[in-house]
Amino acid sequence: MAAERIPLPWQGSQWAGLVALADSGRLPHALLLAGPSGTGKTAFAARLAELVLCAESGAQPCGTCRHCRLAAAGSHPDLMNVRPEEPGKAILIDAVRTLRDFCTARPHQGGWRVALIEPAEALTHSAANALLKTLEEPGTQTLLLMIAHQPGHLPATIRSRCRLLRFPEPDRQTALTWLREQLPERQDVEQLLHHAGGRPLRALALSDTRRSEQVVRLRELAEAVAAGSMAPADAAPEAAGLEWELATDALAILLREHAGSALAERGGVPQLAVFRCFDELVRAHRERAANTNLSADLVWDRLWLAWRRAAAAGGG
Repeated sequence: MAAERIPLPWQGSQWAGLVALADSGRLPHALLLAGPSGTGKTAFAARLAELVLCAESGAQPCGTCRHCRLAAAGSHPDLMNVRPEEPGKAILIDAVRTLRDFCTARPHQGGWRVALIEPAEALTHSAANALLKTLEEPGTQTLLLMIAHQPGHLPATIRSRCRLLRFPEPDRQTALTWLREQLPERQDVEQLLHHAGGRPLRALALSDTRRSEQVVRLRELAEAVAAGSMAPADAAPEAAGLEWELATDALAILLREHAGSALAERGGVPQLAVFRCFDELVRAHRERAANTNLSADLVWDRLWLAWRRAAAAGGG
């Protein structure tokens, strides 16, 4: 996404608040950007990092100074990204030790040091513990931007040491308006947004035919498993061949839809089986992050079993 589009239409208040803090010299040393994936938190954090590092003052980074050019090129020596080595894997303690060294070293450009940690919930237990000291004593002019799609999975000790900045899903009309601007030739933006669970950037990603077909196929498999026309063990190998994050996210959206329908029916509540399926999804993500040799077929067999029970439970 082009940097000039940040903040996105639904991020204006968050951006204005941080610009005001930066202008007054009251920017906190650690921010926790929390909210669903696909709402633009990562691009927001990257843009904020550019603003903090920029040599000029203003509500947006100038884009032309040496700091902005280095940041745009991904080579600013005082800007660090802490991510898993592979998508879906964990952030290990060695990465946090490297971050600690980055924060204690003298800034190369004599100004701010900024680190982006994403997704923060991917930190292992030992990595999270190692991060505590850096959060407590980050050094002067150091900004840690922690991006969490599931902030509840972070230890309370981490959350309590950060200023929380929430990024909820935008309202449907705002999301649709933005999405239609990005995809003026598409007639199916409402379906894309629905399949993305109301998250516009995820919907934009689903405009890619290959990704969209995977989500459609995952929904077909889920329908077949729920109806009993396909056994979980038979659906597992095909689901295992889909993109992990895409497929599990699609299953989570289906679960939310299922829970929502239960709430809509005579004031019902989702059955316990729905929450157990959510728990199984969380367990699957953690196991996959910790074990590179984990059998995807076995994981999906468990997920489909939990999904079938949730679907069979119906509305409360």
